[in-house]
Amino acid sequence: MAIPEFVLRKLVVPGSLKKQGSGFSFIINNTFAPATITRFELFNFNTLIPGESVAFSSSITPVQKASEITPENPILTPVGIEILVSVENQHLTENIVVKANTKEVGEIMFSLAQKKETKKFKKIKPYLLTRFSTPLEARIKIDLTKSSTAASPFLLGQFVEHLERCVYDGIWTDDGASLRQDTLELIKQLNPPMIRYPGGNFASGYHWEDGIGPKSARPSRHDAAWQAEEINQVGTDEFLAFCELIGTEPVFCVNDGSGTPEEAARWVAYCNDPATTEQGKRRAANGHAEPYNVKYWGIGNEVWGAWQIGTTSADEYTKRLLRFIKAMRAVDPGIKLVAVGNHPHSTEKNDPAALWNKEVLTKAGDQIDYLSWHIYQPDTEGWQDLPDPHELFKSVCAAPLDIEQFCSTIEKEIEQYSPNKGVLQALDEWNLWLPPLPGESSMHQVTYTMRDALYAASTLAVFYRKSKTLGMANLAQLVNVLPLIKTDSETAIATSIFFPFLLFNQMESKVVITSCQSPTFDSQAMGINITAHENVPWLDQLVTISEDQKRITLLLVNRMPENRMKVVFILPASPKSSLEISSSHPLDANTLDTPYKVKIQDGPKPKKQNDGWQVMLKPASVTLLEFTRD
Repeated sequence: MAIPEFVLRKLVVPGSLKKQGSGFSFIINNTFAPATITRFELFNFNTLIPGESVAFSSSITPVQKASEITPENPILTPVGIEILVSVENQHLTENIVVKANTKEVGEIMFSLAQKKETKKFKKIKPYLLTRFSTPLEARIKIDLTKSSTAASPFLLGQFVEHLERCVYDGIWTDDGASLRQDTLELIKQLNPPMIRYPGGNFASGYHWEDGIGPKSARPSRHDAAWQAEEINQVGTDEFLAFCELIGTEPVFCVNDGSGTPEEAARWVAYCNDPATTEQGKRRAANGHAEPYNVKYWGIGNEVWGAWQIGTTSADEYTKRLLRFIKAMRAVDPGIKLVAVGNHPHSTEKNDPAALWNKEVLTKAGDQIDYLSWHIYQPDTEGWQDLPDPHELFKSVCAAPLDIEQFCSTIEKEIEQYSPNKGVLQALDEWNLWLPPLPGESSMHQVTYTMRDALYAASTLAVFYRKSKTLGMANLAQLVNVLPLIKTDSETAIATSIFFPFLLFNQMESKVVITSCQSPTFDSQAMGINITAHENVPWLDQLVTISEDQKRITLLLVNRMPENRMKVVFILPASPKSSLEISSSHPLDANTLDTPYKVKIQDGPKPKKQNDGWQVMLKPASVTLLEFTRD
């Protein structure tokens, strides 16, 4: 995971680089993600500064020389902790370069010199100036006689991790004593069908028994994944009570990184055994006599990654996966299991992710129900400093096409390698992840715009189109971390990417076969998870139909930021309702100060045109049309 230099330079506190005695000093404030530094070097005009001359100090660690930093004696850099770097007997020049190794991302390198770049780009116009723009025209051909089998109910799933303020001061109060009612109201509107918990990276260091029983007796633990304190005031019973309250299906991710098959089996027993067994009695004593009957369980998280606790090879993971499966299914043979997979970035046979999936599917495909993979777009390597807003708009809107391609690739891998051809895909972490705005406290504090609502809508449409083999999908994350919902101490708000989920809740589960003629655009690549595309339709669309064939919904995504779109189609049905996600500017964002810029409102009404219908879409909008027929 390469990190662009402009992002790394932001680790240095502005104005902190200055002369000091016979040398200089600067302050590092990590607002990216916790890092474990195993080597640290400074260069001045390409000459290595002796490690004995470079010292680190902070409020949580003693003074340490750079020469003392090794893989066995690393420096931990939690998010939000300032570290003073002091250098002796060196002149401060414009040519100071930092080079370091981290456990999580490998080598990083950046210059301390603050590069002042200015770029002039054409700005995207607000709706006030484009509402009377000449509309472009698209045509949809709808064949109601051809539709898919019903899509999985879990494609609109969510993800909750013990990370920053997702759990504490997000869904629950900051002490974990109770649910936040403002957040709860928004989650009830969302009506998520499934929520994955408790991680994520957190899961690989989490021991579930720390989070049950009397709250006063629960231990606080160091969370090694995110270098934070976990107070364990929210655990299994609190989370499952939350799931029961909102009517959602839980999926637990067990700790295979530092945990054991026996620990995982006890967790299954605690959740699913009758109250007559050892673990059932334990659960009953904690206030829930009836089994929870948790059906879905993931075994591990991203253990192919160097940053993961318990990182390992595909061969070793598969061996321990089979041990976990045996222990967990001995307790409850009916549970559904999710194995760790990855998404290939190429069609090469030696693609690391493809090799990983082949190993897992070949040796364990007959024992699992789902193969997991994650996608964050673009990825940190694709982050850009001062991007052209028009080009970024197009790249973001085209990005769901890459997810569609990854789904197709993994579908073929399952067909080719798995003894059980019925293994489904679990895209149990996905989101758009662009750089946070200046001044944010971590890399997870992303501000989502109307543009990003278009991305979310098109991505959910991909899930429905790929529902033959995509069995679950979980947006990462529900609250405050790449947030669907954002909170402060006083209120909770819906971000722009919240609203497409509300529209999809109104859609049917059977996808109708369609074709579309639309103006198109070309887009640029952004890192490895967003490739360049040609002839991308400005109009994205999805049509669904009810089992009784009487209710039809059309989702229309006008990805043009500055042009209206006239959409023409033939449909032997009558319009019933129209909803629209829009804002006054394609880059508007809902924030704690301005929470209602992006919203759902009544949408455009279809009008009769010859033997069909036409509807006029606003620039940068998502519209849901409902039709009925006898």
